[in-house]
Amino acid sequence: MASKKTGKKVPGKFGAKADFIRSQPESMPAKDVVEAAAKQGIKISVNHVYNLRTAAAKKDEAPKGSGLMAPKRGVGRPRASGGTDVERQLRAAIAEVGLQRAREIFDAVAVAFRGR
Repeated sequence: MASKKTGKKVPGKFGAKADFIRSQPESMPAKDVVEAAAKQGIKISVNHVYNLRTAAAKKDEAPKGSGLMAPKRGVGRPRASGGTDVERQLRAAIAEVGLQRAREIFDAVAVAFRGR
């Protein structure tokens, strides 16, 4: 005789809780996200919100492409204030197109700035 499962089946699709958390503004406190979920009939914990947001932030930090990573803070030259996001995007773009092609592009931009 086969044994029956006694656990309750969670209604809805797989990942519905994570989708709900991602749909909330990042500036919204985790406690408020839990309360908003409860109003929708979704049971989540504050830790679930923290874990999901942390994982999403780590995923966004990793540059794509050839596996080259930007130097860690305190290593190499100091970063210009306000340029952190732009520098990260530039490094990711260079990693995507390759260093040689990036140099060619920079040379073309330099020529354009000189007005030749």
